[in-house]
Amino acid sequence: MKAAVIIRTKNEAAWIARVLDAVGRQADIDADVVVVDNQSSDGTVEIAARYPCRVVTIPDSEFTHGRALNLGVRETRGELVAVLSGHCIPVNERWLLRLASNFLNPSIAGVY
Repeated sequence: MKAAVIIRTKNEAAWIARVLDAVGRQADIDADVVVVDNQSSDGTVEIAARYPCRVVTIPDSEFTHGRALNLGVRETRGELVAVLSGHCIPVNERWLLRLASNFLNPSIAGVY
């Protein structure tokens, strides 16, 4: 199962490496990672660029939480999409698999 992880950021340099490290350690699932950055000025984009992810920018003038997520979804290549804020570190290596496995039940439309 191909999953996508969209990470919204705005000046998350203190956290983004830990978030991307944790996402990169997810077990038994292939994740396409997209960072949607809202014009960070603290080095967030440069840190994210060191990781296997795509970084797209949304300008302040166009930013809303929903618009940033829609941009991220358009950029993904996953069948399922998980969303994180740039300071939310997945608790373990099975976080994404546990979320995704719920979709084996066809009556499930969303999980959190």
